[in-house]
Parts: sequence; structure tokens; C-alpha cells
Amino acid sequence: MRHPFVRLQGPVLFLVVANSAVAQSFVDFCPGGDEATQAAVVGYVTDPEAETIVPGATVAASWVQDDARRRIEVQTDIQGLYALCGLPRETEVVLRALLGDRRGEAVPYTTSATLAQSDLLISLTGEPETREEVGSLAAGGGRGQAFSSEVIRAEDLLHLPEMSVYELLRRHQLLRFDRVSTLGEVILLTSATSSLRAGRLQSVQVRINERREVDGVAAIRDLSIDEIGRIEILTRTEASARYGGDGFVGAIVITTRDR
Repeated sequence: MRHPFVRLQGPVLFLVVANSAVAQSFVDFCPGGDEATQAAVVGYVTDPEAETIVPGATVAASWVQDDARRRIEVQTDIQGLYALCGLPRETEVVLRALLGDRRGEAVPYTTSATLAQSDLLISLTGEPETREEVGSLAAGGGRGQAFSSEVIRAEDLLHLPEMSVYELLRRHQLLRFDRVSTLGEVILLTSATSSLRAGRLQSVQVRINERREVDGVAAIRDLSIDEIGRIEILTRTEASARYGGDGFVGAIVITTRDR
């Protein structure tokens, strides 16, 4: 059975290719999918400022189900087209396009239709998006737990907008991020005095599943909060007790959900 598209509300976009998505069906995009229980969203990712499509971008859908965050993602093809299959029906999801540190606007959608079209925007020419909604959450309230606690659990992240661990910790009250010309960006504890040793700023170490990351900032840029089971922010004393001399500057210990 063929189902017509439902087009999500949004701005009219410049497209440089014919809209090959129009008049196709659920099974055309999701062969083997179950139309009775699943939904799909397809569309193009474009940069309206550069007036171009964006091939190779990641399109992510995240939602809360059974008290856990769920996430699926796909890449856009050479025409900037994506097809997100396997979404649960009658569920509120958030769609977003990402490319490196560029993050497009979040698009909320309830999957009431079997097949819908949503064209997503991402800017490759302007500055990466500033997350005002994240700043307002960090200011206080129940959701602010994720921005102030020494231990952040998966359940503390359930109702936050989709973001990277970098965006989360960048606004955490116990941490501050400094840019050093020779090192790039480093993470420091707000409770510790910045120290220079042999000309190097001593930054908090980052461990993901107990593996110490050489470039902790880069590692958390590529890690979504949807993948997180637990984050611990350890003081110098706590980190030294756990990791010996290796932890004298403090530590951020991240455990992912698949562990």
C-alpha cells in the first residue's frame, strides 16, 4: 500500500536537485520495515546561506521510550538526501542534522504518519550553533541536575534536548573550558587553581570506559548524551585515590550505555 507524504512545517528551502522523495512510498525507503508499527522520515539537508545541499551529514532522531533515551542516525547521500527508518509510531522524536561541530536546529515531530518529509537546515558558513535552550536548563530547575551534580546518570539526561557530551559539560558548574594557544581547548575544575607545569596547563583528564583519552575535548565532542550511562566528575583527591598520581588534576569518568 502506498502512503502519501506528510510534509513537516518548516521554511521553504533552496534545493539544487529534483525532489526524488516525492510520490514514493514507505517501502521504497524502508524495505523490510513494518508499516503497522514503524514510521519513517525522509528529506534533504541543506545550507541555505551557501545555497547548497550537504552530503555526508549525520541526521539523528532521538526520543524517550521505556524510561530510556533512544537514538538512531543515518548519513545523507551525495544528493543530501536522508531516510530515517525504524522510528516508533505515535512517539515524539527530535530530528537534527550534524556535521562535525555544526549542529542544525532541532525539529520536533510526532510520528503519527507512516511516512513524512522534513528538510533540515545546517550552516556551514556561520559559527556553530549556540544552544540557548541548554543555557536556560543549566540555570536551574529539576533538569539542572545534569549541569551541577558530581555524578550524572542516564536518567538525568532523559528530557534534555539532543546534544553532545561536550555541550553538556561546557555548561557544567564544576568545570570550565580554557583555550590555550599551544594546546587548544582544555578542561579545568572550577574548584582547582590553574597550574602551569613546564609551560603546559594541567587539564582534567577524560576517561571513557576507563580508557584515558589523549585529547579529551575531541573525544567528548563526538559523543552524544544518548550514549551515556554515567558521568563522574572527580576532584583531585578523588581522582588520585582512584588512579594514583595519574589523577592529580582531577578526572571526568564517562561510562557509556553499552558497558
